[in-house]
Amino acid sequence: MPSTSQYYLPPSAAPKLEALVDEIQARPGELIDVNEIRAAADQLNVRDVVSSLPEGFSEEDFTGVLKLAMLTECATDSYGAVFEEGAKKWDAPWLGRFNKDVWVPDEHTHYTPYKPMLLSLGFSEEELEREMVEIREKHYEHCCGDTPIELTTYGVIQEYLTDNWHGLIAQLLRERAPYASHCANLVKRRETLHTVWYRDMTAVMVEENPDMLSMVTDTMLSFEMPGTSLVPPLGNRATEWMGKLEVDFKRMAIDFVRIFSEAAGTMRRNGELLVDIAVRRGYKMGPFPPKLVQRALNLLGGPGYGLLGEAVLERVGLPLPRDTDRNQNSGMRFYTGVYEKIRAKARTYVSSRIDLRSIIGESAA
Repeated sequence: MPSTSQYYLPPSAAPKLEALVDEIQARPGELIDVNEIRAAADQLNVRDVVSSLPEGFSEEDFTGVLKLAMLTECATDSYGAVFEEGAKKWDAPWLGRFNKDVWVPDEHTHYTPYKPMLLSLGFSEEELEREMVEIREKHYEHCCGDTPIELTTYGVIQEYLTDNWHGLIAQLLRERAPYASHCANLVKRRETLHTVWYRDMTAVMVEENPDMLSMVTDTMLSFEMPGTSLVPPLGNRATEWMGKLEVDFKRMAIDFVRIFSEAAGTMRRNGELLVDIAVRRGYKMGPFPPKLVQRALNLLGGPGYGLLGEAVLERVGLPLPRDTDRNQNSGMRFYTGVYEKIRAKARTYVSSRIDLRSIIGESAA
């Protein structure tokens, strides 16, 4: 998908991004020991879980959830190739290094526990191997742009959702298959780290060139999980299965607000991001069309967008920025005392009229 903005980073950005990757490589966290998991394959029997599945969630659903995890994780090289090509095309050696030396090797370990689980449910070794080979050989059509900021934004969303998927599996397995649950949680923890790393990369690029914030929006709106193209019969049922398992979509919306507020870096940019999303999704902001709100805020400048950025955090119950004295800090020096009190009332009014769907779509309603 073509971007609505031009990708550009000033020379000052590359050293910061290289230093960030250096830090990641120096402190990668606890990696998954695949040999340990394979040696304990007999403890990955999840047959007993079937009898304790939640009402309305069938054995077929359960195997589908596990198989989707295994197949999408085993296709790591397909996604890695997209990041490698983007890094070369846009002269981003830091991204190529992260992809080749950190992300791809780490992701290669993530499907390991799921194959023994599926074997315990009656699937044959030959069948699972055949399906994995087919997925690895299948062409992956990337949904979003290939610039570094679009790729890291894609990484934030994809890793966050995958983190939740493995957490969902761990919860299903916890009582009847504790070691299998532990292994799913090992994968989840790695995805949590990946989300943070991609968020930090995105934040550096937005800070260096705030005009690229609209490219973050581009990616958020065109994003699709890779399973929808690689494994359509399973990937297209992910939201259905999440609904059956009563996933808290509102909590996910709050997480997205927090993550992308951190990536935006300032309350003004947070507000700009929300308005851009609302405009493109066509959601009203209170009684007004989003384009009208955007035009008005463009006239007001920083204070208007900053107020909206704070209102988003208030809407989902996240804390507002505070100064070193623990006072509420709007980011505008003249908003203190009585002015901050007036601003707080305005913020609450705006907050009550924000539609959460503008942030994460219909699932947040």
